[in-house]
Amino acid sequence: MKQAIVVTTFGVGDKDVKKKCIDSLIADIRKEFPDYDVFEAWTSRFLIKKLAAQGIKYGTLESVLGNLEKEGYEKVVVAPTHLTPGQEFDDKVVKVVDDARDKFMEVHLAQPALAGKGPEDYAGIADILFYLDSLEPGEELLLMGHGSPKRHNPVYEWVQEYADKKHLPVHVGVLEAEDYPNLDDVMKRLKEKGVKKVFLRPMLLTGGDHATVDMAGDQPDSWKNIVSAAGIEVRFSTKGLGENQLYRSIYIKRIKNAL
Repeated sequence: MKQAIVVTTFGVGDKDVKKKCIDSLIADIRKEFPDYDVFEAWTSRFLIKKLAAQGIKYGTLESVLGNLEKEGYEKVVVAPTHLTPGQEFDDKVVKVVDDARDKFMEVHLAQPALAGKGPEDYAGIADILFYLDSLEPGEELLLMGHGSPKRHNPVYEWVQEYADKKHLPVHVGVLEAEDYPNLDDVMKRLKEKGVKKVFLRPMLLTGGDHATVDMAGDQPDSWKNIVSAAGIEVRFSTKGLGENQLYRSIYIKRIKNAL
């Protein structure tokens, strides 16, 4: 039986970031599942078009699954690298997989890293996100996630609730202003707690533009500068979660669970 794993990611424009965060995950998956051929699909059509103009080609999940059908694959596992089961996952992964189920003998869909129904589901996983031993004395951790532009994504709230129940020095916010907790919510929280120093990190697979520009950019409205302007000392890292082998291992577990 010809069997394949399709690593399905939003994509990233920076090739060095891709190597550290996505290619490293694909290498982990190839090592763990030697009996499967491993392919890569992107869900961001914008990034696909942008890189195609540079002569670099990536396919959508629809096109990759179509090619696998033509090549006679019978068993397919779609392994999304999305952090949460949010809008992007539902619209561009789940729907595509459902449409492809009659094209193969077996189709399995792995869950995103933070798949759960409430704060209690994030024990262990949240600790991997935090790795609090990276904090310096007096610092608290500030994580910037993406959030959803059209509907509330509760995962970020649940991770925050988990941290609060454990009395951890962790603050979680999202980039999308229409979702919450957004930066305004985070700033209110930091001020109420009297936080003096934060270590700012992306709660994202890749340290792409969201991390280097929206989070840590030099423009006045970056998270780094807004937090700093409030009198809070900011240290930051733009490394994506994909650079952390322990975090990547979550996706290996998700694939095993799907199978």
